[in-house]
Amino acid sequence: MKTKIIALFTTSLCIASLQSMAQTQPFIINGKLQNISPVPTKLYLTELLSGTLKKHIDSTEVKNNEYQFKGELTVDEAIAVTISTATKTNPANDLTLYLDKGELNIVSDGTLKKFTLSGSAAAAQNQVIEISSGVVKEKEALKQIAASEAYKTNEALQADVLKRSRLLGSKGLIDMYTFVRNNPNNRVSPFTTYALLLSGYVGGTAQDTLMQQLPNHVKTDKLGLAIAHIPVMRDSMLKAALAKQKVEAGKIPVGSKAPEFTENDIHDKPVSLSSFKGKYVLVDFWASWCLPCRQENPNVLKAYNKYKDKGFTVLGVSLDSESAKTSWLKAIASDALPWTQISDLRGWKNQAAQLYGVGSIPQNFLIDPNGVVIATNLRGEDLHTKLASIFK
Repeated sequence: MKTKIIALFTTSLCIASLQSMAQTQPFIINGKLQNISPVPTKLYLTELLSGTLKKHIDSTEVKNNEYQFKGELTVDEAIAVTISTATKTNPANDLTLYLDKGELNIVSDGTLKKFTLSGSAAAAQNQVIEISSGVVKEKEALKQIAASEAYKTNEALQADVLKRSRLLGSKGLIDMYTFVRNNPNNRVSPFTTYALLLSGYVGGTAQDTLMQQLPNHVKTDKLGLAIAHIPVMRDSMLKAALAKQKVEAGKIPVGSKAPEFTENDIHDKPVSLSSFKGKYVLVDFWASWCLPCRQENPNVLKAYNKYKDKGFTVLGVSLDSESAKTSWLKAIASDALPWTQISDLRGWKNQAAQLYGVGSIPQNFLIDPNGVVIATNLRGEDLHTKLASIFK
């Protein structure tokens, strides 16, 4: 009996070992740089979800305009990685793609981000490109309309382009969600599920559906466990943010004098809060990368248009950083925000944000013509109700 138990135990270990080996997927990235000056001497490989790469080379030298990364995936599906010229990644310059098992050949022309692919592992990224093709086509269509003669004088056409431009971000997420729902077993679907849940765009029943339809082998691997943890993490973060916001609100309570601050606008001209004295001003803390902020912008715009001729205005204070200045300016244009926008481009270290105890965004303070804070964190219908009570 003892011999049988030892034999069974040994067999179990062998099976477990084989399963572990089966989950390890080797990959090779062969890269070539063309028309890039100066040519970087070293490139870095970063995983977007820690632990999905095993024994990987996180940096490699560039020789004769060529580089190579070799390693192993700890999961049996495509994952997202970033190839960058520095240890700290920069989305504006870096190459982010889905990496799959096998060989991936990348040719970057002009910049890292502008690339073509080939090889046995290229199918995953090509699938991602196909998913985003709808947004790319819509962008190109809007660009052509905006360049037309009719666009210059047709207000209805201008309004339509503006509306469609605002929906581009949502369209991209909807296209991702639709693909995953229809193709749960595709190799890019699990990580796309991870990205969708992490974005905060998908919740409730839609979130449960995506998680339930994950392939069984994914549910127990590194990626599946990370996906399962997102709702728990998000709920915990929301509770913490609300608690922190409550404490922060106490730093500048309703009825107190609004602290003065000055930061540069989009033209690098200094703008002070006191310059709005005599008006009701909504000091709106936001950032281009903040999805809830961007979703709230149309609501603030509606309030602005309704009450701007009655003594109400908005002062946008961005928590974007210096490296994200272009994204900040694009977000202002894309969301068609007509009010004054300022920032010191120091991210969370923004001087005004620290002065007002802002630790989460969106967050706002409504200040009366005498510079007194009369309300905080007005969003959705609450903003319209408050303004309606003021401008009766």
